[in-house]
Amino acid sequence: MGRRSPLVTLAATAVGLVVLLTVNSTVNSTGNGNTYPTHTGGSTPTPTATTPAPATVPTVTPSATPSATPATTPATPNRPTAVYAGKTTEREATVAIAVKNGRAVAYVCDGRRLEAWLTGTFRDNQVAVRSRTGERLIAAVAAKSATGFLTLRGRTLRFAINVAGPPAGLYRSASKSRTIGWIVLPDGSQVGVDNDGTPAPAPRLDPARGVASVGGVRVTAQSITGDETF
Repeated sequence: MGRRSPLVTLAATAVGLVVLLTVNSTVNSTGNGNTYPTHTGGSTPTPTATTPAPATVPTVTPSATPSATPATTPATPNRPTAVYAGKTTEREATVAIAVKNGRAVAYVCDGRRLEAWLTGTFRDNQVAVRSRTGERLIAAVAAKSATGFLTLRGRTLRFAINVAGPPAGLYRSASKSRTIGWIVLPDGSQVGVDNDGTPAPAPRLDPARGVASVGGVRVTAQSITGDETF
């Protein structure tokens, strides 16, 4: 036979290429052990979203409610209880001051006929007292002394007196008809006025027993501490 025509040769070559491509495709899809899904037309599948599991919220057990701490009451500052006694600066008179619980009592006399009882307050180490007749006394009080001034029958008298421990101190006897005041000084001396309407020197007082005798009649004296009112 003669030579093949070019068309026959071209057709044979095309068939060979198709066979080769088919074999090669089969090897590529199976030879590496990986399986690839075959996609068949249509719309692209929408991947399914995976909803993550909700986070576990730890359970908190409430602790026992602490008991309320009671409010602390501020400590009440100490208020001194003391009696101060002594002479005025020019020794015109004798003065005694008793302080207790924010109150104060003062007594001033000349031991003959002039006297005054004064009551009032004791705050911030300051004494401020007045009498019913208008006499006044102002003093600054420390642990062992008191200094200030007072008025007595129109005169202003100054003083610097010291603390007076028992039996020294301030004493008073009162009844409807008379009032007697005594200032007992630390050295044991006494100054006072007996006033029954006609002032006179006070009789001797026994401070240990708190008694005195007036015209043969026994009278009882009260130790003044500072918080009395009269």
